[in-house]
Amino acid sequence: MELNLIGLNHKTAPLSIREKFVFSSDLISHALLDLKKNTGSKAVILSTCNRTEIYFLSTKVDKVCKWLADFHQVKLSQLKKHLYIYKNKEVIIHSYRVAAGLDSMILGETQILGQMKQASKIANFAGTQGKFLDTFFQKSFQSAKEVRTKTEIGSSTTTIASTILKISKRIFGEIEKTRILFIGASDMAEMCAKYFNKHNPQKISIANRSIQNGRTMAKKINADAFLLGEITEQLHYYDIVVSSTSSQLPIIGLGMIERAIKARKHKPMLLIDLAMPRDIENEASEVSDIFLYTFDDLAKIAQEGKSNRSEAVKKAEILINSKATEFFDKEQQKKTIPTILSLRNQIENIRIQELKKAQNDIKKGLPVEKILEKLSNNLSKKFLHHPSKALNSPQKNNEISDLLKIIYNLKE
Repeated sequence: MELNLIGLNHKTAPLSIREKFVFSSDLISHALLDLKKNTGSKAVILSTCNRTEIYFLSTKVDKVCKWLADFHQVKLSQLKKHLYIYKNKEVIIHSYRVAAGLDSMILGETQILGQMKQASKIANFAGTQGKFLDTFFQKSFQSAKEVRTKTEIGSSTTTIASTILKISKRIFGEIEKTRILFIGASDMAEMCAKYFNKHNPQKISIANRSIQNGRTMAKKINADAFLLGEITEQLHYYDIVVSSTSSQLPIIGLGMIERAIKARKHKPMLLIDLAMPRDIENEASEVSDIFLYTFDDLAKIAQEGKSNRSEAVKKAEILINSKATEFFDKEQQKKTIPTILSLRNQIENIRIQELKKAQNDIKKGLPVEKILEKLSNNLSKKFLHHPSKALNSPQKNNEISDLLKIIYNLKE
């Protein structure tokens, strides 16, 4: 059984394509069971703003690709334009890089590690992960921890929240005079809200589908909360809007933005769309005095200082390749264990059979020299029988010859 990975990410697919292949958190378990039913594969699905990846144990790569396209009702030909496929050791190296933040839009970011852990947990709960993939992901997490401990890859990492703040200051000047609305109570929204709260804005509000979840998040930062359905009446009140829901359709449309900016008498609004699929219709960016940024836009700005950590990246890559090779080699060695046991059992059976014959000859009173000669000859013949037979076979005899030279350390 082969370890495989198919996926698309920010390097291979634009936002408009990536959002078509997002698995919402409440859909992943169902998707995993459907994948297993249709392909028989043990699998883990990782779905974030930057990537959708399926790690699976199977040789049916084409079948899994087709499943991914069919599940999201997208033509396979369109998917394949943006797809990457890795096998065995390539998968291990890629996973280690992803977990360490080396493959992220924002170099060294830590959120991806938590997302990978969650993906592993969901697959384990759904019963689609299995022992090997569980071990594989645990090794990925351990490698990421070691990379962050032994290199400077995560030092001075520019976060999405700090990038939003940077843009906000360009537009509004002092943050203390702004009102901020966070739509959705996701981990990303909470992280950004806590960050902005430290800079003392005039007001922070949380809009959420569940008022209870919204109030729970609001309580942590002394904000207020209201229902998602009230956004239409409330939107114009806020200078900065950060949206990160799990909605499959936009929740803020062009018409809503036009009404809000009119009510504000064209005072600028900063809209931040961190959702995947997107929460805000892209046409909103064409409205005067509206500044719309997606996750991809923010990541590009945040990466401006990437070159300063090039040495840390080199060290991280060396460490990752070493750890990936170590894990791969150990797994390869495990595959030979049944063969080694079988060989040992066969040799032991031959030894016992010949020993019994020798013991019987001793009882008969035969000379010791003859018994030893017979024992050694019989062992020699039986040990050489199968290798000799294989060498005489016309098929792959050159390969077998080379292999036997290695096994028995034969001289030319």
